[in-house]
Amino acid sequence: MSDQPTDITALATSEANGVQPLVECKGIRPTSTFPRELTGLHPDQIEHHYKAMRNSHASLMRSRGQLLRRSRELSEARDRFLTTLRSYEERLMLIGQEKAEALRLAQDMHQELEAFDSKQQALDKLLQDLDEAKQEAGFWSVFQINALIDRMRTLLRGGGRSNG
Repeated sequence: MSDQPTDITALATSEANGVQPLVECKGIRPTSTFPRELTGLHPDQIEHHYKAMRNSHASLMRSRGQLLRRSRELSEARDRFLTTLRSYEERLMLIGQEKAEALRLAQDMHQELEAFDSKQQALDKLLQDLDEAKQEAGFWSVFQINALIDRMRTLLRGGGRSNG
């Protein structure tokens, strides 16, 4: 048998002597895995725990930095999203206003077309009456033509329908 104890015996001996076994030094470790007091620890174990605490602290600081960066990026993305959303709302309101204006213009044009159509029909009726009056001869036809001309003037000035 050699003077060097095996790993299992060294572990059992170190636990029996109150010496804690070595623990992995990488990553984040909870505080409870570190010894509360350094009395009774071998200097190598103290150094190991010190390195493990530094590594754990460094991992925590990296994680904290990542969390802060991601939080900042999320806030910036949220702000960009809200800005974009507000611009879409403004565009939507402008489009709605333009649509309402276009509808008003279309209604006005429709009314103008109807008014033009009714004037055109009245003028056509007057011209037809004028042609009929020209066919007749005599005093009544002249009187009738003058009345038709007066009706035409009234209609062309923007007056309403006249009795025909």
